[in-house]
Amino acid sequence: MITTIQRLFVSFMLVGVGGVVANGEDHPIFSQVSTNDLSVATSDETPLRWSYSDCLDWAIAHNTDIRQTLLSILQADEDIAQAKDAWLPSVDFSTGQGFTNYPLAMSGRKSNTYNSSYGVNASWTVWEGNARKYRLESSKLVKRQQQLAGEDQIKELQVAILQAYLNILYSREAIEIAKSTLEVSTAQTERMRKLVEGGRQSKVDLAQIESQMAQDQYNLTQAESNLSSYKMNLKKLLNLGLENDINIVDVAFPDSEVTSELIPMASAYESALGWLPAFKSNQIEAEIYAKDVDIARTGNAPNISLQGGIGTGYATGGRDWGYQMGHGLNENIGLSLSVPIYDGNKTKRAVAKAKLAQFEADINREKLLNDLAQTIENLYIDANNAQARYRSGMVQLEAMEETSTLVNRQFELGLVNPLDLLTAHNNLLNARLEQLQNKYMAILASKTITFYASGEVEMP
Repeated sequence: MITTIQRLFVSFMLVGVGGVVANGEDHPIFSQVSTNDLSVATSDETPLRWSYSDCLDWAIAHNTDIRQTLLSILQADEDIAQAKDAWLPSVDFSTGQGFTNYPLAMSGRKSNTYNSSYGVNASWTVWEGNARKYRLESSKLVKRQQQLAGEDQIKELQVAILQAYLNILYSREAIEIAKSTLEVSTAQTERMRKLVEGGRQSKVDLAQIESQMAQDQYNLTQAESNLSSYKMNLKKLLNLGLENDINIVDVAFPDSEVTSELIPMASAYESALGWLPAFKSNQIEAEIYAKDVDIARTGNAPNISLQGGIGTGYATGGRDWGYQMGHGLNENIGLSLSVPIYDGNKTKRAVAKAKLAQFEADINREKLLNDLAQTIENLYIDANNAQARYRSGMVQLEAMEETSTLVNRQFELGLVNPLDLLTAHNNLLNARLEQLQNKYMAILASKTITFYASGEVEMP
């Protein structure tokens, strides 16, 4: 039955947290990010017929998750700028204004006095154990992780769009099979009606043939419904609205491509290790944890800071304001040293926790290696099985087609009963659909293996 065979053929688990393209370069969209990249042009025209590359380009430009990552990269840029600003001195202006009332008079003193002070002060941390340096290096690594996360999203889109694209191609061919099958059953029904009218067959036999025709009509409707669902899935990946329809270009896969020799498993595995996002992100994760250890250790480092200022003031009861302000002008500079002696083991605990976090990167890498090995092996099992079934299915399909042709001729001559005709009819239908499924399973597995080996999806 088409309804049971037309399903998503296979789903593959992609190993990844952040990724890069096969040649090690970043996608341009993540290299130079500005706030303009966060908005999407609403005037973009959709292609009349979508190629795979059209789908991918559109998805990259309109995907909300990618725009969210672009926002995270901009935030990471601000964190880097903030870490750089930590080297700048702090400068402030201060002033104090006071009024004093003396209820009891005293010789040489007024009952009310006013005084003020003015100063410009600066402070700069000379050295604090290189904590600023480590924080800046860590913030740059975090930005790199955000860029890798964006690259990974593009890689996931490549495979997700590939699956959706092949689903649509599969459904199109399934519809053609359903149409062809319906044409045959319709012709058989007309033939049976003539035989019934001629008294050579019973109405019971006619009812059986008509039932098969109705089933074939239902199968065609179901196949068309499946195509609409697969188109909707692709539109979801592309962030296309209800007002947009999608019509992909036709892609032909010759038998030579379906059964082409696979890349050696070891080669695909080694290549994946070289470019897969997870391993690059894991390496950066380890470096960030190392910086956390360095930052924690600065809690035991002395702190040296430089201070300086310029000040003056005025008070009633003395010379005039200008004289006091000018002659009261003073400048000061100082150097302070703070040496931690005991902080209640805060630094010790912070260093210990940072070192424990380093083990997480090692554990994650081991898990990634195991997941990758299992994923690659499963891909090859699926690909080899699908190719083997496709090769054997070709022989079986030829036999079913020949059998169906002979049974149809015998039925026209009245040599077989309707049950034999329906059996041959359904056997041929199932063989065609099974062969179609094996074909696209083999293509999907093969192209996913190529993706792991090269970092790119090869589609016309």
